[in-house]
Amino acid sequence: MALTKGPERRGRRLSICVFCGARPGPSTAGLQVARRVGKLLGSRGHRLVYGAGGVGLMGEVAHSAARAGAPITGVVPRFLYERERSDAAPEQHTVLTEGLQDRKQIMIDTADAFLALPGGYGTVDEVFDVIGMSYLGLVRKPLVLLDVDGFWRNFISLTEQLHNQGFADQGLGNLFQLADSPLQALALLESPVPGAGVERLAAVGS
Repeated sequence: MALTKGPERRGRRLSICVFCGARPGPSTAGLQVARRVGKLLGSRGHRLVYGAGGVGLMGEVAHSAARAGAPITGVVPRFLYERERSDAAPEQHTVLTEGLQDRKQIMIDTADAFLALPGGYGTVDEVFDVIGMSYLGLVRKPLVLLDVDGFWRNFISLTEQLHNQGFADQGLGNLFQLADSPLQALALLESPVPGAGVERLAAVGS
């Protein structure tokens, strides 16, 4: 597989792939963060690439991004599209794929950067795919995990355990970064800090 590189990010309009759940989660905090992410994508001139859903956190991001004027590309397998088309977010270019693997690959290839909010098995699978490809040097694009109510705490512990027990090379490097607010997350994606690893960087606002 060819190495997938992202463009220089400072001052550029990016295609940002957002991974997140098609369910709302247990608190209003996740919904508020999702809306803020969508609004920031539009106000900062970025394109949203996502899984094409119109409900849950995924829907909040998409509807908010659309209201803020962001161009939107939704990528969805045909079997999910037929099942969920009535819930699709408006004003988006929809790309239909034959399966889940095709969907992930198109999102990874299309995006300049990745942002992960809380979600279910699909979200975690997508995040691990990006991390695995980055670890192997196949992708050089930033990934930021946006923490809401400590959602990513156990995930980060698992990745650290993989390295600490010798199943992966020591030092996470810049495989991903952790953000505490939507504004901090966008700032990291626009101007990633080399070698930041999983260190929690100082918040720059919300």
